[in-house]
Amino acid sequence: MGSFGQIELKTIWAMLDRCAPGYTKEAREHNFCIRYRGRTYPRLPRGEHKKQNKNPQIQMGHVRQMIRQLQLDEDCCRNFIRL
Repeated sequence: MGSFGQIELKTIWAMLDRCAPGYTKEAREHNFCIRYRGRTYPRLPRGEHKKQNKNPQIQMGHVRQMIRQLQLDEDCCRNFIRL
């Protein structure tokens, strides 16, 4: 998986469990609000609106931006995705 493309939402949760211990997520109508160490990423998408997929594909751009904004350890995140 390159820096462009998509990644499964459950892989993102696994990455956050490992690389951002103690993070919180708030489910909203169209996205998740992720909080970690006083920083917030308010727009991680929940997937396509009309599909009821429990593990949707999320665009890598959102994930890379979340990593930068929350200031996560990129080396840890690389164990799950390619930046």
